[in-house]
Amino acid sequence: MRTWDKRSFEEANLLNPAFLSIICYLCVKGYCEKGSKNAPYILPFLVTPLVLHKKTRENMPRTVSTTFFTWISRPQGAQAKIEYAQRTRSIVPYVKEALVFSLSNKLLKSTENCSFQIDSLNLKIPSKEDDLFTNEVLECFKKAYFCGRWFAHTGKIETSMALLGVKP
Repeated sequence: MRTWDKRSFEEANLLNPAFLSIICYLCVKGYCEKGSKNAPYILPFLVTPLVLHKKTRENMPRTVSTTFFTWISRPQGAQAKIEYAQRTRSIVPYVKEALVFSLSNKLLKSTENCSFQIDSLNLKIPSKEDDLFTNEVLECFKKAYFCGRWFAHTGKIETSMALLGVKP
């Protein structure tokens, strides 16, 4: 990973640890709330490439009642698999950096079995009324939370990974 002074303006803004840590926090929060269990370590690595990819984000269903399997089998979801593995590999160092940021700032807590839970802070999903973020950033936050809830219903995380074309 490049040092901060060598990162492009876009890379520094889109992939900065504070922004990505909110995405990680919200997907873990959604997973823990909906699944009533800790989120698997791999979850932020799966969700972040889905959320940051605009076309995928825009084609996600509106409710978790549309199962991940159903969505990924339809044309709207099938396009998400295009270059998903490559996007996931390229973003791993940034997600790791965000997870370190999240853990050190007490957004997330790591458990003994290498899973995540939200720490004592309980951040709400930012909204348009906050006037701090663009609509696209807000949409990333909403979809991160949605994906956490969604993946809590998919059963084994390995199955979701296989449907996306990546290996554990």
